[in-house]
Amino acid sequence: MVRFLLWPTVFLLILGILGMVITSPASSTGQVLVFAANGQIHTLDTAGMTWMQDIRAAMGLWEGLLQYDPKTLQPIAGIAKRWTVSSDGTKYTFYLRHSAKWSNGDPVTTHDFVFAWRRMLHPTARAGYVTMLFHIKGAEAYFNALTHLHGPRVPFSTVGIKAEGNYKMVVTLARPCTYFLDLMPFPPFFPLNRRAMQPFAPRGGLRYGDYNLRWTHPPYLVTDGPYKLTQWRFGQYLQLEPNPYYWDRRAVRCKCLRLATYSDNQSQFLAYRAGEVQIVSSVPAALGPALLRQQRKGLRHDLHVELAFGTSFLNFNCAKAPLNDPRFRIALALAINKIALVHGILRMGEKPVNVLVPPDTIAGYHSPTGLGENVALAKQLLAQAGYPDGRGLRQLTLLTDNDISINILIAEAITKMWRTNLGIRVRLVSEESKTYYEDEVAGNFDICRSNWFGDYNDPTTWLNLFRTGNSNNHCRFSDPQFDSLMRQAALEAHPTRRFALLQAAERILVDQQMPAAPLFQYSNGPIFNNQEIGGVYPNPRAITLLKYVHFRRAWLEHRAQLPITAEAAP
Repeated sequence: MVRFLLWPTVFLLILGILGMVITSPASSTGQVLVFAANGQIHTLDTAGMTWMQDIRAAMGLWEGLLQYDPKTLQPIAGIAKRWTVSSDGTKYTFYLRHSAKWSNGDPVTTHDFVFAWRRMLHPTARAGYVTMLFHIKGAEAYFNALTHLHGPRVPFSTVGIKAEGNYKMVVTLARPCTYFLDLMPFPPFFPLNRRAMQPFAPRGGLRYGDYNLRWTHPPYLVTDGPYKLTQWRFGQYLQLEPNPYYWDRRAVRCKCLRLATYSDNQSQFLAYRAGEVQIVSSVPAALGPALLRQQRKGLRHDLHVELAFGTSFLNFNCAKAPLNDPRFRIALALAINKIALVHGILRMGEKPVNVLVPPDTIAGYHSPTGLGENVALAKQLLAQAGYPDGRGLRQLTLLTDNDISINILIAEAITKMWRTNLGIRVRLVSEESKTYYEDEVAGNFDICRSNWFGDYNDPTTWLNLFRTGNSNNHCRFSDPQFDSLMRQAALEAHPTRRFALLQAAERILVDQQMPAAPLFQYSNGPIFNNQEIGGVYPNPRAITLLKYVHFRRAWLEHRAQLPITAEAAP
């Protein structure tokens, strides 16, 4: 896999772009719509998903009790046709539609949801988002009992997940959660077809434990969403075709959808220009400024750039010296020029940030100020930590993935800042994304380039990452005061007081402890031609609902009338 694109190649490509007036890419046949994603699909096991490209695919293959509205991203009816919430906000009753069916024709029932959610709570499923289910009464105690097998046994009957017949499901929460419905369209809450998975269950093992992952591959994968999986060529593409039994089949207008993997953004863009790809998930960083200039001059209309509901940051391994000292972590954070990263490397509208929750993205929540660049203070803190001018410091490493070339450039720039500002030499380690993620989860790093996009519209989607014992707490951070504030916020029903507690918790992270150094707020920059493609609604959460993506009929009719030689036009 290419670690980074050679700059002479980028320069020639930019010259080529600037020398042409771009209207639209060459046409595909109109039969297969190709969506180019950043990075390969890692897993189609809904329990193990954390990567955006995996989640995007899952939202095309499965459907939860609720689904997202494609334009507003508010939760709307999915497999559940309606629901009620008790007056105290702790009891949710979902009524499933009888017309919902799996891609093999089986009916979708409440038992499919109970099975999937129970499996999420089994430690051997290694669910990255298992803590999302801890809002449910008894779920955390059940998970902990299974994690510590020698402790008291907790039966599943104590968990607030109940199937009352085949089409009525009652979920009881431990306490009110204002955003609980916003979680329902997310993969951890998708159902699973137990009958289809049963041949891949562990022999002699636990009923809800490990399954052979062949169940996630065609022809074995059975899903209940708008599409079914027909091909998976690992490292190349997934191919999806309409689920003939899907209850809302008329809304699915694409005959064949392909989620393609490319080694870098530049390759995606070249494929887009050649008409091999209809949607590119993000603008190539090296070409971004040139493409934006073309758009501003009216020479192209296919860029859709806006600030994202996501932040980039560095995870510090708080379990390893010297990174277990907050003074050392803060010193590293203060020595980074974030403005240089945004304006010198990224250049696509990203915003430098000193906090983890993207500013002004959640109504009523205001992040603390955080700490910006301050090299003089960084040097003082470094000396206080016992390493004046970097002397006596062991060799440190910065881990990053190399699937996208811009990640390498950012990591290289940061290591240079540390060398120049603090006299610290940090060795850069770049790995293929799957290996990189495994090392991050296992704690095989000193410093790790990381990021997070909000999964729901609440500050806890970021702050929960740093709670003691959270499955996504890859920096091994633990602070009793922070945990206490998060617990208090979970019990606080008043919105203003709750946000004040969460702000105090975030202040501990970004002002006092710095388990992760915030870098910048992402921008989303998908590329697609609105005259050709419909059903794509760019949004800060970077969620593209594949159910609605389609070739526009007028475009298909126009292409059918063109002579064959037009297909070769540049």
